[in-house]
Amino acid sequence: MGARAALLHAIANPKQWDALILISPNPGIESAAERIARATSDAALAERITREGVPSFLEFWQQTPIIGSQQQIRADWRAAMQQHRLQHTTEGLAASLEQFGPAACPNLWLQLSTLQCPILLISGEHDLKYCTIADRMRRALPQAQWIKIPDTGHMPHLEAPEATAAAVRRFIHQL
Repeated sequence: MGARAALLHAIANPKQWDALILISPNPGIESAAERIARATSDAALAERITREGVPSFLEFWQQTPIIGSQQQIRADWRAAMQQHRLQHTTEGLAASLEQFGPAACPNLWLQLSTLQCPILLISGEHDLKYCTIADRMRRALPQAQWIKIPDTGHMPHLEAPEATAAAVRRFIHQL
Protein backbone atom coordinates (compact mmCIF):
# COMPACT_ATOMS: atom_id res chain seq x y z
CA MET A 1 0.00 0.00 0.00
CA GLY A 2 2.94 2.33 0.50
CA ALA A 3 3.80 2.34 -3.19
CA ARG A 4 0.14 3.04 -3.99
CA ALA A 5 0.11 6.03 -1.62
CA ALA A 6 3.39 7.35 -3.04
CA LEU A 7 2.14 7.01 -6.63
CA LEU A 8 -1.12 8.78 -5.82
CA HIS A 9 0.75 11.68 -4.23
CA ALA A 10 3.49 11.86 -6.86
CA ILE A 11 1.00 11.95 -9.73
CA ALA A 12 -1.09 14.60 -7.98
CA ASN A 13 2.02 16.64 -7.07
CA PRO A 14 4.81 15.67 -9.51
CA LYS A 15 6.92 18.76 -8.86
CA GLN A 16 7.27 17.86 -5.18
CA TRP A 17 9.21 14.68 -5.91
CA ASP A 18 12.92 14.52 -6.74
CA ALA A 19 12.88 10.72 -7.03
CA LEU A 20 10.66 7.76 -6.22
CA ILE A 21 11.54 4.35 -4.81
CA LEU A 22 8.56 2.03 -5.16
CA ILE A 23 8.50 -1.48 -3.74
CA SER A 24 5.96 -3.84 -5.32
CA PRO A 25 4.06 -1.00 -7.01
CA ASN A 26 0.76 -1.29 -8.85
CA PRO A 27 -0.64 1.73 -10.72
CA GLY A 28 -4.12 0.27 -10.58
CA ILE A 29 -6.73 -1.92 -12.15
CA GLU A 30 -7.45 -0.95 -15.75
CA SER A 31 -10.39 -3.17 -16.62
CA ALA A 32 -13.83 -2.16 -15.35
CA ALA A 33 -14.79 -5.83 -15.03
CA GLU A 34 -11.64 -6.60 -13.01
CA ARG A 35 -12.27 -3.55 -10.81
CA ILE A 36 -15.83 -4.72 -10.08
CA ALA A 37 -14.64 -8.26 -9.36
CA ARG A 38 -11.93 -6.97 -7.03
CA ALA A 39 -14.35 -4.63 -5.25
CA THR A 40 -16.72 -7.56 -4.73
CA SER A 41 -13.88 -9.73 -3.44
CA ASP A 42 -12.61 -6.97 -1.13
CA ALA A 43 -16.13 -6.36 0.23
CA ALA A 44 -16.49 -10.07 0.99
CA LEU A 45 -13.10 -10.09 2.68
CA ALA A 46 -14.00 -6.97 4.69
CA GLU A 47 -17.20 -8.70 5.81
CA ARG A 48 -15.19 -11.78 6.79
CA ILE A 49 -12.81 -9.65 8.85
CA THR A 50 -15.75 -8.04 10.65
CA ARG A 51 -17.47 -11.38 11.23
CA GLU A 52 -14.46 -13.50 12.26
CA GLY A 53 -12.17 -10.97 13.92
CA VAL A 54 -8.57 -9.95 13.45
CA PRO A 55 -6.77 -13.13 14.65
CA SER A 56 -8.84 -15.39 12.38
CA PHE A 57 -8.38 -13.05 9.42
CA LEU A 58 -4.61 -12.88 9.98
CA GLU A 59 -4.38 -16.66 10.07
CA PHE A 60 -6.15 -16.84 6.69
CA TRP A 61 -4.39 -13.84 5.13
CA GLN A 62 -0.90 -14.95 6.09
CA GLN A 63 -1.45 -18.21 4.20
CA THR A 64 -2.19 -16.47 0.90
CA PRO A 65 0.58 -16.81 -1.70
CA ILE A 66 1.38 -13.09 -1.83
CA ILE A 67 1.86 -12.93 1.95
CA GLY A 68 3.26 -16.45 2.41
CA SER A 69 6.75 -15.37 1.36
CA GLN A 70 6.94 -13.36 4.57
CA GLN A 71 8.09 -16.56 6.26
CA GLN A 72 11.53 -15.53 4.96
CA ILE A 73 11.51 -12.46 7.19
CA ARG A 74 13.66 -12.69 10.32
CA ALA A 75 11.74 -14.40 13.11
CA ASP A 76 12.06 -11.45 15.52
CA TRP A 77 10.77 -9.03 12.87
CA ARG A 78 7.87 -11.37 12.01
CA ALA A 79 6.96 -11.57 15.69
CA ALA A 80 6.97 -7.78 15.99
CA MET A 81 4.90 -7.47 12.81
CA GLN A 82 2.40 -9.99 14.15
CA GLN A 83 2.07 -8.13 17.46
CA HIS A 84 1.46 -4.92 15.53
CA ARG A 85 -1.08 -6.57 13.22
CA LEU A 86 -2.99 -8.00 16.17
CA GLN A 87 -3.49 -4.42 17.41
CA HIS A 88 -5.57 -3.61 14.32
CA THR A 89 -9.32 -3.37 14.66
CA THR A 90 -11.80 -5.19 12.47
CA GLU A 91 -13.29 -1.83 11.49
CA GLY A 92 -9.90 -0.42 10.50
CA LEU A 93 -8.88 -3.42 8.42
CA ALA A 94 -12.25 -3.58 6.68
CA ALA A 95 -12.15 0.16 5.94
CA SER A 96 -8.60 -0.14 4.61
CA LEU A 97 -9.72 -2.76 2.10
CA GLU A 98 -12.87 -0.92 1.07
CA GLN A 99 -11.39 2.58 0.94
CA PHE A 100 -7.76 2.04 -0.10
CA GLY A 101 -7.69 -1.38 -1.72
CA PRO A 102 -6.81 -1.65 -5.41
CA ALA A 103 -10.47 -1.48 -6.48
CA ALA A 104 -11.04 1.74 -4.55
CA CYS A 105 -8.03 3.57 -5.96
CA PRO A 106 -7.94 5.18 -9.38
CA ASN A 107 -6.24 3.60 -12.36
CA LEU A 108 -3.00 5.57 -12.71
CA TRP A 109 -1.52 3.79 -15.73
CA LEU A 110 -2.36 6.63 -18.14
CA GLN A 111 -1.01 9.24 -15.73
CA LEU A 112 2.40 7.63 -15.22
CA SER A 113 3.83 9.83 -17.98
CA THR A 114 3.35 12.90 -15.74
CA LEU A 115 6.18 11.57 -13.57
CA GLN A 116 9.49 13.01 -14.71
CA CYS A 117 11.70 12.22 -11.73
CA PRO A 118 14.05 9.21 -11.54
CA ILE A 119 12.21 6.12 -10.33
CA LEU A 120 13.44 2.87 -8.84
CA LEU A 121 10.99 -0.02 -9.07
CA ILE A 122 11.74 -2.95 -6.78
CA SER A 123 10.01 -6.29 -6.81
CA GLY A 124 10.69 -9.71 -5.42
CA GLU A 125 11.78 -12.32 -7.93
CA HIS A 126 9.06 -14.77 -6.88
CA ASP A 127 6.26 -12.17 -6.90
CA LEU A 128 5.36 -12.83 -10.52
CA LYS A 129 2.32 -10.56 -10.67
CA TYR A 130 4.26 -7.57 -9.37
CA CYS A 131 7.30 -8.37 -11.52
CA THR A 132 5.03 -8.19 -14.57
CA ILE A 133 3.61 -4.89 -13.36
CA ALA A 134 7.06 -3.43 -12.61
CA ASP A 135 8.38 -4.48 -16.01
CA ARG A 136 5.43 -2.80 -17.70
CA MET A 137 5.94 0.34 -15.60
CA ARG A 138 9.64 0.40 -16.54
CA ARG A 139 8.73 0.27 -20.22
CA ALA A 140 6.23 3.14 -19.73
CA LEU A 141 8.69 5.26 -17.76
CA PRO A 142 12.00 5.85 -19.58
CA GLN A 143 13.58 7.29 -16.42
CA ALA A 144 12.71 4.21 -14.35
CA GLN A 145 14.98 1.38 -13.33
CA TRP A 146 13.66 -1.98 -12.24
CA ILE A 147 15.43 -4.27 -9.79
CA LYS A 148 14.27 -7.81 -9.00
CA ILE A 149 15.51 -8.92 -5.60
CA PRO A 150 16.47 -12.62 -5.83
CA ASP A 151 14.67 -15.27 -3.77
CA THR A 152 12.03 -12.88 -2.41
CA GLY A 153 8.31 -12.36 -2.72
CA HIS A 154 6.07 -9.34 -2.17
CA MET A 155 8.09 -7.72 0.63
CA PRO A 156 11.71 -7.81 -0.58
CA HIS A 157 12.72 -5.01 1.78
CA LEU A 158 11.92 -7.29 4.73
CA GLU A 159 12.66 -10.66 3.14
CA ALA A 160 16.12 -9.59 1.92
CA PRO A 161 16.85 -6.24 3.57
CA GLU A 162 20.56 -6.16 2.71
CA ALA A 163 20.01 -6.78 -1.01
CA THR A 164 17.18 -4.26 -1.12
CA ALA A 165 19.22 -1.64 0.75
CA ALA A 166 22.13 -2.18 -1.66
CA ALA A 167 19.82 -1.58 -4.64
CA VAL A 168 18.46 1.57 -3.02
CA ARG A 169 21.99 2.85 -2.26
CA ARG A 170 23.08 2.28 -5.88
CA PHE A 171 20.04 4.20 -7.12
CA ILE A 172 20.58 7.09 -4.71
CA HIS A 173 24.25 7.38 -5.69
CA GLN A 174 23.17 7.82 -9.32
CA LEU A 175 20.98 10.81 -8.49
